[in-house]
Amino acid sequence: MKNITSITTLTLVAAAAMADAAPAAAPASAWTQSGNVALTSNYIWRGVSQNNNSLALQGSFDVAHTSGLSAGVFASSVSIGSASTEVDLYANYGFKVSGVDLSVGYIAYSYQGESSANFEEVNLAATYAGVTAKVSKGISSTKEYYYELGYTYSIPSVKGLDLGLHYGWATTATSKNNEDYSVALSYPVAGFGATVAYSNVPGNTNEEHNLYSLTLKKSF
Repeated sequence: MKNITSITTLTLVAAAAMADAAPAAAPASAWTQSGNVALTSNYIWRGVSQNNNSLALQGSFDVAHTSGLSAGVFASSVSIGSASTEVDLYANYGFKVSGVDLSVGYIAYSYQGESSANFEEVNLAATYAGVTAKVSKGISSTKEYYYELGYTYSIPSVKGLDLGLHYGWATTATSKNNEDYSVALSYPVAGFGATVAYSNVPGNTNEEHNLYSLTLKKSF
């Protein structure tokens, strides 16, 4: 019995010594990274197809800091004038006030081969209970604004199924009310995020403003 007790004591002492000698766990990084690649049947932005209603390959990469700062890049194939590629750079600062998520941001839209289409915007957004209100302002003109309301709802009866609603309207130097809306359903499929969406411009019956899309996205 004494031998067993001695062996047990020595084992505990050795384990304690090893624990003391083990290096401390590295502190969690304040930075996180994320990205995705996607294939969509139609790249629709503010009610307009950016690629003539054809397939588009897209991707993005983001970095975020625990302070609320984030930045990233988005790229997509497009068909705008002579441009076949869109590359956007953006930065954002998010914070919370009385339960409301607020953010201010900047985005630069760049169209490779069609520099005349390039432009920049600043934006301000507020989100509460799934509802987001956002206003974007063109930097080059004091009369270019885009206002939007969005709502995201997770359907409780079908786990993973989300409903997304969007309504937006623009004011420019030549027009005071260019509207668009969209309805989207998203659901995970075989490791991908699948989204089917419908978009339209009210009051315009042209087929080019009555748009559908199916998107498969892989996040990493």
